[in-house]
Amino acid sequence: MIKSVSQGKIFLAEQRGLKETNKVRRFSTFNFEGFKNPDKTSVDELYMLNDEMLTGYQKTCFEVDRDSYIIILPITGAVNYLDDSENETDVDVEEAVIVYVEQGANITLSNPFESDIVNYLCIGIKADEPMENNPQFCNFDLSIQNQLIKIKASEVPFALNIGRFDGRKEARYSLNKSAKLYAFVIAGAFEIDGRLLHEKDGLALWATEEVEMEALSNNAVILVIELN
Repeated sequence: MIKSVSQGKIFLAEQRGLKETNKVRRFSTFNFEGFKNPDKTSVDELYMLNDEMLTGYQKTCFEVDRDSYIIILPITGAVNYLDDSENETDVDVEEAVIVYVEQGANITLSNPFESDIVNYLCIGIKADEPMENNPQFCNFDLSIQNQLIKIKASEVPFALNIGRFDGRKEARYSLNKSAKLYAFVIAGAFEIDGRLLHEKDGLALWATEEVEMEALSNNAVILVIELN
């Protein structure tokens, strides 16, 4: 049976919002703070996906404008997370931290290193139900290649998967037809359901029960978010 073409929308890396100072360089996939674009609205409950680089010993702060799950996922180095509920923790590579915060919460992200630049993703997903404001730590091992690895978290209305692939290796992802999927290419290039994505491109898909992806370069890394 020939797979029907899924409905989707590509978010190109070159069209992201950019904030750059001597402290931080931030690329925003979706509308965030001063970046406003009618084509960059949220995908279902996923409303923030910032790709940030912080210079040595520097910090960046923002206020959360809705009840949210905040996800911090380092790409290089480590980052310190702090909120005004006195949750403070370091997050390293091959780790993610997920924290439920209420509207109006202030979050500070800091580079604990003196001379190294750190790079991380800061993701925001709208929360419809309250939960405890306790950080959840999720570990994963990217030395296990050519498969999607579930970033395990409890009692959240979404699923996170990440994977590192060799060129021409394939994966399939099954989801509920009522769910939406957002794929973000951290490194390399992929073909996903017939769409070509380069590094830091994103793709939203819906009205499909299976997503096919193929890495087009070695050491290609992808993050997959399923929104239920």
